[in-house]
Amino acid sequence: MKRHRPTRLDSLRVRVRACALALCCASSVAAADDESADLAGLALEDLLQIKVTTAARKPQSLRSTPAAVFVISREDIERSGAASVPEALQMAPGVQVGRISSGSWAISLRGANSRFADKLQVLVDGRSVYTPLFSGTVWEDRELMLEDVERIEVVRGPGGALWGSNAMNGVINIITRRAQDTQGTLVSAAAGTEQRGWLAVRHGFSVGDSHSGRIWAKRRLSDASDRPDGSAGYDDGRNTAGGVLWESRLGGGHTFTLQAGASSTRHGEELDLTRYTFGGAPIPGRFDSQENHLLMRYAGIADSGADYSLQASYAHSSFAVDNAVGPIDDARNTLDIDFQRREPRGGRHDVIWGASYRHTSDQLNVQLVGGFIRPPSRSTSWTSVFVQDDITLLPERLHLVLGARVEESNLDKPEVQPTARLMFTPDGPHSFWAAASRTTRQPSRALRDFNAELGPFPQPPLAGGFRIRSAGGGRDMRSETATSLELGYRYRGGPLTVDVAAFATRYRHQAEYVNVFNGVVAMPDPTLLAEFEVRASDDSRAHGLELAADYRPGTDWSLHGAYTYTDSTALDRTFRADIPLTNFFIYSADARHRLSLRSLWNLTPRLKFDAWLRHSSRVEPAGIPSFSDLDLRLAWTPRSGLELSLVGQNLLHARRVHYAADTLPSSSLAIERGAYVKAVWSF
Repeated sequence: MKRHRPTRLDSLRVRVRACALALCCASSVAAADDESADLAGLALEDLLQIKVTTAARKPQSLRSTPAAVFVISREDIERSGAASVPEALQMAPGVQVGRISSGSWAISLRGANSRFADKLQVLVDGRSVYTPLFSGTVWEDRELMLEDVERIEVVRGPGGALWGSNAMNGVINIITRRAQDTQGTLVSAAAGTEQRGWLAVRHGFSVGDSHSGRIWAKRRLSDASDRPDGSAGYDDGRNTAGGVLWESRLGGGHTFTLQAGASSTRHGEELDLTRYTFGGAPIPGRFDSQENHLLMRYAGIADSGADYSLQASYAHSSFAVDNAVGPIDDARNTLDIDFQRREPRGGRHDVIWGASYRHTSDQLNVQLVGGFIRPPSRSTSWTSVFVQDDITLLPERLHLVLGARVEESNLDKPEVQPTARLMFTPDGPHSFWAAASRTTRQPSRALRDFNAELGPFPQPPLAGGFRIRSAGGGRDMRSETATSLELGYRYRGGPLTVDVAAFATRYRHQAEYVNVFNGVVAMPDPTLLAEFEVRASDDSRAHGLELAADYRPGTDWSLHGAYTYTDSTALDRTFRADIPLTNFFIYSADARHRLSLRSLWNLTPRLKFDAWLRHSSRVEPAGIPSFSDLDLRLAWTPRSGLELSLVGQNLLHARRVHYAADTLPSSSLAIERGAYVKAVWSF
């Protein structure tokens, strides 16, 4: 359970009607109000009543939410010294964050991590940002002005009943601030060693009493990492992003929101094929990604008291890896339409239902190591309907949640994703919950349509060549499924809050590239042509424990801890040793144990000192040894509206490899010790 410091957070919206309005206005992902209450006025034991919206697509208190939820607040982001959303996500239990280079990340929930992790739904203000190419998130495109992020809600565990395919292991929802809360001008500037610097400017304005907006832009430069031997890396890069937001209150409970944004990223991307070709040198190249999006949302409250929202968004995105081996280019257009309605009925039922439509079309050019995707363009549409009922069995004590989503695409048969959740909140400091869910994940474009021929290789053990093909011929691949059981416990008493969640998940029909050549062939044989195909393995399993604890010994000091244990049988699979190329196509690396400890200390009203210690056990099967990192931050507020800070990152090692490259075999890089100074000026 994530508890906020009441002395520094700006606002919490608490009026019931305002929460309903904001639920519509943000497609059930932001709870807000025209009037706000300062968290400083809340007693410590009441902080569990803070509203979250992602777990149930409606505002509800953390204490009464039957799911594993962790909230990263705006103050948490500020005081962590994080320069990007992936860095901030390391605070949350259950989140596997692997830093591959200065500009690339591997992020997942509850294991199965890789750069192209495919079991996580990521939202930004209610807009899904995952790509069907690999059913994952291009984190390089998630460049935001962190001062405008209100909070990040991390829902661990299955979310398919509400959020659809791809929310197999959880949902990360990045919620930005309302325009009326960001009035005036703010400038954020930094300069340093690894974070070479950034400049971000935001201006908020109002037109009358009912209309408000903001416009913002940001430019960030990052230095190259080192190779493990200390030689200079290749991954220096730049990120540019900007956007506008317009919000109108139309009267009668109706609201209209218009949002637009653009981002562009470029950094070095060196491929290391020596693991597979037994010779040669790394191949330099670059990674480029862009995204432009437009979002419109209309919401209101009906005479019956039901609230509703209609949201439509359009995005054009692309990313490219350019090198001497061959290009990887993906250009994509995506249209999303989402409607939902919430209807409280009879005091015992709180029903949410809705429907959505998603259409995406792509143009691909993939020629990596002789591989290609055919057809080069494909259009895919998904339609779905969902319903969920929160049933009060005992008022303020016992709730039963039943829900399901039916989803179908033009390439797959309909899939049903049900969930059942029970929440028990007795008097006193304890609360308990349990859940059982079934989720699905439709095969990605790359798994459906990838083909390649590799070789011939003149030397053993890869003498000859390899042919990789899609066994399902594209349309016939089955969806991956997961059945999950979860148990949770929360405690709040005095200065301590504790949140514990345990889970067990069984995955079926996991599509992957595996070796299916059963013959015994003498090596070397120049005529050898081993075949690989995409097929579904029998199953794999994962289980784990997640713990979050907050302790506040005084009004000026708070301690925050998070621990994660994850064990997955997918990491224990073995493949034929004489064909190591198999690992080129299947890769998942996790640390079984992760620990985060943060100390937030207000030395004086104008001086703050924050420390963040992180530990990761050995990352398998990559074989990266266990390591610890320490970040320190000292901030000074010389006058109102101006804060100066000094941040040191990764201070325990001069350089350290955090994560190994996966399916796209980038060279392994060591993340360096760094420091930067930052100034934030608002006026």
